[in-house]
Amino acid sequence: MVEIIHAPFGQEHPYEQLPEERFPRRPLAEMPFNIGIAIRPGGVARRVIVRSQVDDQAETQVEARHQADWQQKQEEGVGAEFLERMIRVEQDIWQAQLIAPAYGQTLTYWIEAEGVRSPRFTVRGETWVEDHSTAAFNLNRDHIQQPELWPTLKGAEWLTDGKEKRRLRLTFACAQDEHFYGLGERYNALDQRGNIIDVRVYEQYKNQGQRTYMPIPFLLSSAGYGLYVESSRWMQFDLAASAPDCWTLEADVAVDDTLTLHGFTGNDPLEIIAQFTQLTGPAALPPEWTFGLWMSSNEWNSQARVEQEVRQSLAHGIQPAVVVIEAWSDETTFYIWNDAQYTPKPGAEGFSYSDFTFPADGKWPDPKGMVDWLHSLGIKLLLWQIPVLKVLDEPHAQHEADRSHFEQSGFGVREADGSLHKVKPFWFRNGYIWDVTNAAERNWWLNKRAYLLDDMGIDGFKTDGGEHMWGASTRFADGRRGDELWNEYPQLYTAAYYEFARAKRGGITFSRSGFTGSQRAPLHWAGDENSTWEAFQHSILAGLNAAISGIPFWGWDFGGFSGDIPTPELYLRAAAMAVFCPVFQYHSEYNPQRQPSRDRTPWNMQQLTGDDRIIPTMQHLARVRENLRPYIWQEAQHSAASGEPMMRPLKLWHAEADDYQYYLGRELLVCPVVEAGCERARCFLPPGEWRDFWTDERYTGGAVIEMEVPIDRIPVFKRSK
Repeated sequence: MVEIIHAPFGQEHPYEQLPEERFPRRPLAEMPFNIGIAIRPGGVARRVIVRSQVDDQAETQVEARHQADWQQKQEEGVGAEFLERMIRVEQDIWQAQLIAPAYGQTLTYWIEAEGVRSPRFTVRGETWVEDHSTAAFNLNRDHIQQPELWPTLKGAEWLTDGKEKRRLRLTFACAQDEHFYGLGERYNALDQRGNIIDVRVYEQYKNQGQRTYMPIPFLLSSAGYGLYVESSRWMQFDLAASAPDCWTLEADVAVDDTLTLHGFTGNDPLEIIAQFTQLTGPAALPPEWTFGLWMSSNEWNSQARVEQEVRQSLAHGIQPAVVVIEAWSDETTFYIWNDAQYTPKPGAEGFSYSDFTFPADGKWPDPKGMVDWLHSLGIKLLLWQIPVLKVLDEPHAQHEADRSHFEQSGFGVREADGSLHKVKPFWFRNGYIWDVTNAAERNWWLNKRAYLLDDMGIDGFKTDGGEHMWGASTRFADGRRGDELWNEYPQLYTAAYYEFARAKRGGITFSRSGFTGSQRAPLHWAGDENSTWEAFQHSILAGLNAAISGIPFWGWDFGGFSGDIPTPELYLRAAAMAVFCPVFQYHSEYNPQRQPSRDRTPWNMQQLTGDDRIIPTMQHLARVRENLRPYIWQEAQHSAASGEPMMRPLKLWHAEADDYQYYLGRELLVCPVVEAGCERARCFLPPGEWRDFWTDERYTGGAVIEMEVPIDRIPVFKRSK
């Protein structure tokens, strides 16, 4: 039996397409587009025809072309999750080209092969139409105190098929020397002029480029204005990439709806950022203990291992403040400790700690005792979470009970037909996504984890994931659809955990993904990265862009967490920068070989590299951080109260500065060393009087200076009072 597969929107991957999709998915009127077709099983079709008809005109047909080299092309250009799916299916790929209908017309097409006919598919003729009215968008001018700084609107256009308007394009004038910053946690650059940047939450595992876990539709211009687009739908900023004298915003809207913009002006970038942060926040102030050293590794999958690493740290005189454990749970429920023994409960019920027994020879013989021990040492504990009800790999009574209750209670994100939506990305594929907009479901989900806070006294959660939403037509309990929530979902998910942990224990969350308003649920980290100099540079840019976009309490896995371990030089340069960062953390990816360990602990790094500078230097840097904590806590309080970021890119004020230079708070200027083999670093000092943080030597600013940079320090300056 011949099977014809054509899915115009495929899995709705934000950036990649399967071979059976339409290219582009929504073509403009009278423009060519391709029909991708999969025929299964492979080798059965000798001829594939695509028939089409525009409205009531005569039917036409085109011969599809067999794509003999499609697999090679996919191997070269498609992500692993799609390649893994495609190469295990015996199929042939065919392709045909059609022309989209004229504006307002409808093209219907279908596919025939070996006597089998596909369903019919339609394309409406869409085009951009100018809007000369004033109703295209609503600009909130409450914060536009200096109208002369606001850019000139050159035009407004709707993308429409004649029946519905679905996307708005606004074009603004810009100067040849205008620079653009912000738009969330961006790894590619500090100044986004010349780039086309979209706003779409996405998990790009390492090498993020322009993709991001945390897009935020706030644009800061060097011309003295900021723009916030109050929408969680897809949008795109063309920042003088297509034309040097203008920038454009394209944004999806509800049918025939308007777009709400908020304008800000001011004499200082901090003033503009603060106005935006306060409008969408304000930022929640995390506890003071969050500003100490964080330690973590995906290899720490037992109580013995966690306690061993903590003891090592203390023995070396490196006092941790926070331990994060990822590999703690049974990897099925994600709320029960691995190896715990218990009687399964009905899916509607939660657990108490007393419901469990922990075998002496298990991985976690006394997790409550471990928490108490950590607390006695002044160390807090966070446990890893995801927002997915995992698909069953093997029988598991408690998970089956939970899943059954989930299904019978009407929980979960739904498809348009009412069926449960299943995760499409590779990570946790086919699992159910927790619908955080459903109050009953939110209470049920969090109640499963309540004993961790109430009975055990953990201090919060590492709220990972949040990037799983792809379907535009999915439905949520509050009536919204996927295209309204795929960006906002991680913010809602982490906020639910944060409010839960804060109410019970004064706890926190530590999140990878987010969106507008994520500063209300601190803290955040930059996600997955390799241990390379390039990744180090990109991580700094990500943190500075996040700060501009309203996220003040941020960090990263210093030295990287994935792949080969960093060189001693990279590790220590990255650690030196992270000392002067809101979150000071090392972490490492799971190593399937297990030996040698790839932990980024100082002692393991020194053992693996044979470089005996590592432990002494880390001891020194840890002491520096402890001495800095009163200042960091002071500046954190100021940041939360004022809306001003903690990390402030020097480039916002001084074009001569390096992209990686930044102020930490109001008094310190940090100049990271981001290249290998650097013995002397060039630093731009702003006008004024400065003192070397390390030596107290005086410098007069307004010029570039050269500094010697021994391995145990980077250039840091403090304002001279």
